[in-house]
Amino acid sequence: MVVAAALIRRGDKLLLARRRPGDEQGGLWEFPGGAVEPGESLSECLARELAEELGIEVVAKKEVAVVTHRYGALTVELHLLDAHITRGEPLPLGCAEVRWVSLGELRSLELAPADRLLLENLNLSR
Repeated sequence: MVVAAALIRRGDKLLLARRRPGDEQGGLWEFPGGAVEPGESLSECLARELAEELGIEVVAKKEVAVVTHRYGALTVELHLLDAHITRGEPLPLGCAEVRWVSLGELRSLELAPADRLLLENLNLSR
């Protein structure tokens, strides 16, 4: 499964979403995004998923990291794209919670395993 996720910054904070308790990996935090549909680019996926789940419009700039993680029988290829909000304010429409977090707070949150791998591969000081 190919998944696109957004690295969205506001000052020194990053946007994270918390998965709903009943969902796969429920209660864990992640970079917002979702599964790429057939024929869809990573940036098109992000635009669709963030409109549906957070009620925002985004523009994806470039890919900043990619990791592969196995969840049981499912292998996920997670692409993180640098993105910015062009319209709207994030709301938890398709997730339990959204939050702007500092790098220190981000490192202390319980992230989904693939998102934790992304965090380990990022140089967020830039």
